[in-house]
Amino acid sequence: MATHMTSPSSDQNGPRKSDRWIPWYFVGGFAIMLIANISLITFSMTSWNGLVTKHAFEEGNNYNAAISGAARQAELGWRSKISVSGVINQNGTITVLFRDKDSQPITGAKMSVVMIRSDRDDLDMTVPMAEIAPGEYRASASFPVYGRWQLRTIAHAMGDDYQTVENVVVDP
Repeated sequence: MATHMTSPSSDQNGPRKSDRWIPWYFVGGFAIMLIANISLITFSMTSWNGLVTKHAFEEGNNYNAAISGAARQAELGWRSKISVSGVINQNGTITVLFRDKDSQPITGAKMSVVMIRSDRDDLDMTVPMAEIAPGEYRASASFPVYGRWQLRTIAHAMGDDYQTVENVVVDP
């Protein structure tokens, strides 16, 4: 039985032409990963910073006062109902009905509404309210963008403070 040994042909000696690109595949892969990481870092540094308040330490120290204020508010039984109406060209009317626990109007309150967008803190604004009827407070407001707004009602009446948050959708 004869065995033949074949020797590689002369064109098979050394690496193939396509093998020269293998190191560049690694370089290209790392370059793509580097570009993706730089893009994500840039986006995270220029987008919303995630801060809810600029004075977190002070507010944390005053947490017990906030809890006692919420308990006092619950004892008072005050309530409010907020509505946004007449929105034309991004301008509308905010109305707050302010009542005590016996459903009687609370008059003479110093009231304001803080308009908050959860996605853009550059649009937040405070609107002072004027009493137009007993327990009915109203103000005109500009809504730079349509959509969901968080409206925080803040009032001071009869020596006590009151606040509540309601979400409203402002449609064109």
